[in-house]
Amino acid sequence: MKIRYMYYVTDDKLARMLTMNGLQRYLPDQRFLILLNRFIIRYDESQCNKQKIVKDAYLFCVGYFLKYQSDYENHHLAGSSNILAVLTSALLSPNYHTIPSTIGLDRVLYFYKFIVEYIIWNEFEVETVFIKQKKALALSVLNHKKKISKKHSKLTGF
Repeated sequence: MKIRYMYYVTDDKLARMLTMNGLQRYLPDQRFLILLNRFIIRYDESQCNKQKIVKDAYLFCVGYFLKYQSDYENHHLAGSSNILAVLTSALLSPNYHTIPSTIGLDRVLYFYKFIVEYIIWNEFEVETVFIKQKKALALSVLNHKKKISKKHSKLTGF
């Protein structure tokens, strides 16, 4: 019985690993759209209301942007405008058309207009979310560096 469970866990981890490795062949803007689509589909399947999906999709976009695409941040724009720019450019990119048709991005296209409306009509809220997430990520990176530094000092004795 335990052996079957271990194989199940191993197969599950392997499936997740293959899925992430499968995404590595796509360009960053394609990966962003594919992951956002998966995110929206999961929320949609769980019967969440549209407003919650839109707010959390924006939060997903912020997190993805800060973690993987912060090099593209335009410091002359507000944080939420950067999210809008990245999302729009990913959808208008020629790379969008090279995503296989087996990966349907119809949910992203449907929710795109609602995410844009949310950003435009809730300027203060979305900017506050962006700033909080940026600070949280910076704090997380700092804590991670401290943790590594402590491990290193324990190993070297300094």
